[in-house]
Amino acid sequence: MARIGIVFGLLLFGLTIAGLSTTTQKTYTQFIPMMFGIPLLFLGVVALNPHRRRESVFVALLLALLCTVLGSGRLISLFFAWMSGDHINPLSLRLVAGMTLIGGIFVVVAERWRRTRTQRGSTPASTDRTSVSVESAKSAAEAVDQSATVTRARTDNENPYQSPAILDASGPVSPSTSAPTSKLTDRTPK
Repeated sequence: MARIGIVFGLLLFGLTIAGLSTTTQKTYTQFIPMMFGIPLLFLGVVALNPHRRRESVFVALLLALLCTVLGSGRLISLFFAWMSGDHINPLSLRLVAGMTLIGGIFVVVAERWRRTRTQRGSTPASTDRTSVSVESAKSAAEAVDQSATVTRARTDNENPYQSPAILDASGPVSPSTSAPTSKLTDRTPK
């Protein structure tokens, strides 16, 4: 759902860019989709964190619902202005209609995601599965032999991310003794 929130935020942002690039006459209505797109994009990024996903999707759902309601209200007011014979800006009408449509689609998608996630989390089968896994983890932890000694890490440098030992000798190195070569040194003759 996080990626969907990011995509819908970018769609609202792109709608604003498209509206700004089509005409030189700027109106405040052209920036309204961006005002909803930036927070929706931010909430989608926050939803990438699994611990914050539920809250951020809920806030994004409320924001998209507000976007849809305000867009619908603006469309209704533009419709009544058009019916009374006033001139309306067709670009503003298209931008508000696009914003309302994008917000409405996001509300439907987010609500479906929220309902399926809530139903999946409240089924008794999932709680039984969780209790079984907790019980098996407890029994595995009790079966661990506590008397086993802790061994030191291996020194043969199997881990490629471990820095190699530079000196294997425990005493001081004299100029007459050469330092042992590491596995990572170049063995080509110079």
